[in-house]
Amino acid sequence: MKLLAWGRLLRLSLAPSAVADIAAGLCLGAWGVLPARRECLLLVAASFSVYHGGMALNDWADRATDARTRPDRPIPSGAVPARSALAVGVLLLVVGPLLAWQAARTAGLALAAVAACAALYDLAGRGPWRGPLLLALCRGGNLASGLLLAQMLAGAAPQGAPRLVWEAAALYALYVFSASRLGRLEDDEDRRPLGRRPSLYLMLCGGCLLMVPGLLVCFDAPPEPTSQDAAIAVAGSPGILVCILAGALWAAWGLVRPALRSRWSRQEVGHMTGAALRRLLVFTAGCAAVSAVPTDETAVGIDGFNGVQVALAILLGYPLSFALRKVFPPT
Repeated sequence: MKLLAWGRLLRLSLAPSAVADIAAGLCLGAWGVLPARRECLLLVAASFSVYHGGMALNDWADRATDARTRPDRPIPSGAVPARSALAVGVLLLVVGPLLAWQAARTAGLALAAVAACAALYDLAGRGPWRGPLLLALCRGGNLASGLLLAQMLAGAAPQGAPRLVWEAAALYALYVFSASRLGRLEDDEDRRPLGRRPSLYLMLCGGCLLMVPGLLVCFDAPPEPTSQDAAIAVAGSPGILVCILAGALWAAWGLVRPALRSRWSRQEVGHMTGAALRRLLVFTAGCAAVSAVPTDETAVGIDGFNGVQVALAILLGYPLSFALRKVFPPT
């Protein structure tokens, strides 16, 4: 029971989402390849540490409110002592950047910034605009740390990372910001009439998803490898790639279509907030799939898994997360 309580505190059902950020960032920064390197595993562990450390600190900061509204949560129920939750949260937020530093200094600095934003959000950043902005910086920075590590691992390539990868990270941050702003409207925290505001944020989310396949026409080809034994990265079946990108378009339509309604209730906003958050995995899977296109039968000097394989693995996070949420609720 103690282990279950700690799993609920850390929101373990959300782990696939944090890992997907890193995987997509690595693929975007290494021309559609997830490098099979020890450093990548370190960065995944670092992201996991920061993400779930922020969750633990979040519950500690909300313990008084939860005691009134959600007394069954781990801290108010007494299953996890408040001091222990604080200690674990702070420890994970510190250990994460240190692990990332071991992978690459730039990635360590990026995750340190993410950890700082997460701590600020938990302790003082719950404003209607400041909170969503901090969450966007956290998720965008998480993906960016993968980009930075990929640049280091592909150091033999003189051109650095492909074009538009940083724009993809900014697009991801905008998606998270829009979904977070939508979430602010699902309860009485914002007492103003809803009007068309939920439709606006859903349109922004859907627009971000629609732009992911559009990156295909802008992604440049990788430079020539300098090593004679350069690895060959193959994008995989075009049919699978088309299916993944079609899934991104379908997911975008699932947000845009409800946005056409003229009247909203708080309950409907809450339902669509959940739909937008579940599509985070679709967004990162689409980024991984798009990054694989230039590497089809192209030597890039990096050995690992191609982007389409990574995209499929990210999408498998859906059933895993759904199975875990029955034991470890995500909210």
